[in-house]
Amino acid sequence: MKRWTLGVVFLVLSAVSSSLGAEPAQTTSVKEQIIKLLASITMKLNYAVDEKFCRQFFEDFKKQEHIEHVQPIIQADRIDDPALASFLAKCPTVKWIGAEADDSEYRLNTRVRDQFGNKSVGTAHFRLYQVDIDNTKRNGREHVFYSDGFVPEPLPGEQPALVEELDKTLGEYTAINFEGCATLGGVEVGRGGTSIFPVYNGVFRYHEQTYIYNLYGYGKYRLNIEKFKKEQKNFKIVCRYWQ
Repeated sequence: MKRWTLGVVFLVLSAVSSSLGAEPAQTTSVKEQIIKLLASITMKLNYAVDEKFCRQFFEDFKKQEHIEHVQPIIQADRIDDPALASFLAKCPTVKWIGAEADDSEYRLNTRVRDQFGNKSVGTAHFRLYQVDIDNTKRNGREHVFYSDGFVPEPLPGEQPALVEELDKTLGEYTAINFEGCATLGGVEVGRGGTSIFPVYNGVFRYHEQTYIYNLYGYGKYRLNIEKFKKEQKNFKIVCRYWQ
């Protein structure tokens, strides 16, 4: 039976959420905050794979009805936390599915941050989930990995830099095959968060399907709903809403 892992980076309030370095909020609190926020603004459907579905989904999401926030099986504030050790030992580095033999390998908390291949590393709020991310019951639940607080990858022997304020809300979810030590794809979340405009994201279940939501803003809020597409080996936006 295959097992996939999803790695995420974000600065947010979510089912397991963080807001500017705060401790993770409880699910009920996050639901209440999302309900309060969406009741105070107007959002319009901007993109839909299925318009009928997306319109009904938003009615449920803004009331947090039929929304099951997925909780992580492990939470840690350090990448070297013993709770993560057995999982990280399986795959100290990973590659993208289909990568060439000489392509770079990455640690689970690493992302490529620009077109020149420069990398950044997550430094905080590590999460490991176990959920049916590919929505295929016959192969069981997959794993999901998350981290945030990204900084430029330090040189050997150097300490990571401090996290820039504008980068604290940036996160990313990445699917990983622990058996093959390969990543499937990822979802970048949480841009534009401030103390005035808190950001929310996480993994959730809705009518027996698994999604990732990303409620973020640059002065005005946007909401993306993404779902893993097995045939495309990546996540794709299925609904998008703009304030």
